[in-house]
Amino acid sequence: MSERIKVNRQAIRAKWKDLYNVKTARKQNKTKPKNFIEPKPNAKIITLEKTFPNIKQKTLTECIKSRRSLRSYAKTPMTIEELSYLLWETSRVEYIEDNRVYKTIPTAGATNSGETYIYINNVEDIENGIYLYLQNEHKLALINQASDIEREVNQAILRQLRKAHVVFFFTSVASRVEYKYDFVGPKLIALEAGHACQNLSLAAEVLDAGACAIAAYDQEKIDELLKIDGEDHFTVYCATVGKK
Repeated sequence: MSERIKVNRQAIRAKWKDLYNVKTARKQNKTKPKNFIEPKPNAKIITLEKTFPNIKQKTLTECIKSRRSLRSYAKTPMTIEELSYLLWETSRVEYIEDNRVYKTIPTAGATNSGETYIYINNVEDIENGIYLYLQNEHKLALINQASDIEREVNQAILRQLRKAHVVFFFTSVASRVEYKYDFVGPKLIALEAGHACQNLSLAAEVLDAGACAIAAYDQEKIDELLKIDGEDHFTVYCATVGKK
């Protein structure tokens, strides 16, 4: 085994006990990073639905059994209710207590390093574009509506769009988790993104839709499209979603 591979593997096999002796930013009483990304003051805001009367629920067993990566999608648009449901079950904040964020998914020590962005490509009554999900408000904020946005998104995910209705981008603000966990951060970031994508995959099955998780993408291009810095805040995972 090469030294390069050995070093790379350390990111997901960090020695937890070593953390006890590290003077983390938290132990040094440094300012805690903000819990959420805030949209620009003039951003277009869309309020999402919180009840889902037209969605027929399935059992967890049914969803797990039918879950498969889906790469071919129907032309029928997704409804706002269906999109709202996906975000509600995947990325919403349940409550905040003592500056800790509790979500539908596990986040390391309630540090909430993750943010969710989506590219809307075929949803009723919502213009195509890239939106930031305001996880503590259950709203969307438009951040990018370039004229050639569909082509750019497709190139950024290495031509894997395939007419998907929505693309999810799970990003991480690394300093949020590093504030408490320092060098263990990379492992915890990856785990959090995995939790979110699994919730998305199962929620999609409820809608008779499907998701395809994507780890192969153009890092710099996606970060640029999402208007994030690519250093402290960067994309970790993507997924296309669409109706069967």
